[in-house]
Amino acid sequence: MLRTRLATAAVAIPLLIWLVLGSAPWVFAGVIVGFTAIGLGEFATMALPDHRLPRVLSIVAGLAFAAAVVSGRPAALGAVLFATFAGGLFLSLFDPDLPGAVGRFANGMVAALYVGFLLPHVVSLRMLPGGERWVFFAIACAMGSDTGAYFAGRYAGRTKLMPRVSPNKTVEGSIGGLMGSVVLAVFAWVVLPPHGERLEELLFLALAFSILAQAGDLIESALKRAYGAKDSGWIIPGHGGVLDRIDSLVLPFVFAYYVNA
Repeated sequence: MLRTRLATAAVAIPLLIWLVLGSAPWVFAGVIVGFTAIGLGEFATMALPDHRLPRVLSIVAGLAFAAAVVSGRPAALGAVLFATFAGGLFLSLFDPDLPGAVGRFANGMVAALYVGFLLPHVVSLRMLPGGERWVFFAIACAMGSDTGAYFAGRYAGRTKLMPRVSPNKTVEGSIGGLMGSVVLAVFAWVVLPPHGERLEELLFLALAFSILAQAGDLIESALKRAYGAKDSGWIIPGHGGVLDRIDSLVLPFVFAYYVNA
């Protein structure tokens, strides 16, 4: 498993660096929307495995949220939210299984918002002045957190963190995640620091990003446990699905955007 993860990283990291720092804005936005579509499919399949129409509607709603976020127009986002919420509840009125219909609508909304609304914030972040550097910094901190947590948990993990949600995560791994995020924050500051930020401020943000990255990982573990899924998908060798890879990135991206917007 570790060898597969490293092989995937060796291919993916250079492509990711080019995508963040060197690609045209429309290419970056297109790739993110593509991953959003795959992630929506994974989430909807987990949440609504036996209900094709609600699954499709959830994916469509999530893509509409993604388009609204990428457009940068609050009115568009409000319109999508109104149409999705009102339309979903209205359609539920015609389902003979009203309690089940409302539950399916709620699961579909969680899928549409978790993936379709949150993930495309990275496009909005990159569009800000110096946004490429902030995307690079957020990814570095999240990757440092993941790596630090993995190795600290594997070699020093003793105390369970939240066994009900994720039995393998430990307090020691969580502390290692904080340390790993700080280490890669220093690396990012040396290589490509965000404009106008002091190292002390970035280290504080690195801790915040690590906490959010770990929270995102736990949230996805809880969702998979609630839906009875081991992995969200299989598209990324050694990492599972798109949701399994972006779980630690989504919340840091959103936080970084609103801190700088």
